[in-house]
Amino acid sequence: MQQAKLEVQQRGTFGKQHARSLRRDGIVPAVLYGRAQDTLTIQLNARTFKQFLRTYGENVIINMDVGNGNTETVIIKDIQRHPVEKHTLVHADFIRISLDEPVTSGVPVVLEGTPPGIQEGGVLEFPLRQITVHCLPMRIPTDISVDVGELDIGDAIHVSDLSLDEEIEIIDDPQRIIATVSQPRVQLEEETPEAEEGEEGEVEGEEGEEAAAEQPSEPEIISRRRSDDDDDE
Repeated sequence: MQQAKLEVQQRGTFGKQHARSLRRDGIVPAVLYGRAQDTLTIQLNARTFKQFLRTYGENVIINMDVGNGNTETVIIKDIQRHPVEKHTLVHADFIRISLDEPVTSGVPVVLEGTPPGIQEGGVLEFPLRQITVHCLPMRIPTDISVDVGELDIGDAIHVSDLSLDEEIEIIDDPQRIIATVSQPRVQLEEETPEAEEGEEGEVEGEEGEEAAAEQPSEPEIISRRRSDDDDDE
């Protein structure tokens, strides 16, 4: 797992109004917690953070500069994006780690190859897009490649088919399907009425930060690699 530097600024307040104000100014509100230490409310430049994610992805060990000469070793636990404007970052959660202690983290799956079953009219399905692993931070792979180049209709690749280093423990159920080629679905001639679009709601809420600030117990270190529709700030 690669390492990268990221600079953030501490902020003394949190709340819905404050978070909305930050986002209007191109700032992403965030929190840092874990390892039985105080929760820090932080912020970072949205453009800088987007560039960071384009360069390193979300699965990276971060040497976070939190100001006053202090550096924290962290990973990304969660990134929340706007439910409609997916390019808009709403909030980020970071969690402290130790390079000498195993962590549980999600690793994105990358499919390689073209299944022969597609040429026969089959449909490639990809239900499991990340694998949860438990290992030392430096052993976490950037991604997991899965070759689907030999899948015919009805074939599937399961978690149990993966082959990773002995030091990496896979947490997911071995019987879960990662990818499969299914029979083509019969398309109905009659058109289905389009669902009415709901009124776009404003992304708000600072409940996530308040819950993190209370820190009733040490959270499990799990880094989610998906776009959330909920704003858990």
